[in-house]
Formats: sequence, structure tokens, C-alpha cells
Amino acid sequence: MLDAYRDLIEGLTEESTTLRELLGNPVSDDLSDEALALLKIVRAREGAMVARAQKVMRHENINLRSIENEPAVLAAAELTDTPEELLAAFQTDRGELVSVLINLTLKDWERKVPHYAHGETTLADEVEEHLTWEEETLTQFEQALG
Repeated sequence: MLDAYRDLIEGLTEESTTLRELLGNPVSDDLSDEALALLKIVRAREGAMVARAQKVMRHENINLRSIENEPAVLAAAELTDTPEELLAAFQTDRGELVSVLINLTLKDWERKVPHYAHGETTLADEVEEHLTWEEETLTQFEQALG
């Protein structure tokens, strides 16, 4: 079981590196509208994931909503940062998320958390769903970047 969680953490790290490689270093300011919109969503969603993981770890009495309905994700289109600032913020949040996850016990990964859409979920399920979404989004970035 622990190997599966390590694989999730490794996947998160690899996806961050792949995104940087796709977008360049630094990220060009003239991204297509589609690529910029995706980057805003990726950045907002990563911030939401960090907040969700921290809430679960603090054992707050929470009910998770679908991540697409998190206020930060809903407001992603309003972000005004440059593409490089968006990716840098994403990478900072990704580092924070990985740091939180590395320090989890098996019990933490598997603890049930109420979820409005799924009834209940675990942090492992949340991270796996996030990683799957991100893998699909990388394909969308490749298409948007032509």
C-alpha cells in the first residue's frame, strides 16, 4: 500500500516537471488563450488541493465539495498573473502538497472524509483523482501549444 502512495507522490513530481518542460523556462508571455486558460485552472486547482490536504490533515470537520466547485477554481479565469508567475505559484503549491503527502501515515492516507458528491472519500482518492485530471490536462496543453 505504501508503494502506491509513493507512486502518487512521484507522479505529482513528474507532472510538475513535465509542465515546466512543455511551457518553457521562463514561460512565454504570448501563450495562446487556450493554454493560458488551462494554466490558470492548473494553478488555482493546485492551490485548492493544498488547502484540501491541509484541512484533512488537521482533522477539521469538513465536507469536501468537488474540486471544480472550490471558490479558487471557480475564480481561476480572473487571475491576472503572468504565465511565468502562474507556473511559479503552481510549482510552489506543488512543493507544499508533496511535502504534506510525504509526511502522511498510512492511516492518514486512508481516513474517510465526507464528500458532497461521492458520499465519502480519502486523501489517497483525492490525490489520485487530481493526478489523473492533471495527466489529461497535459494532453490538452500539448494540443494548445500546437
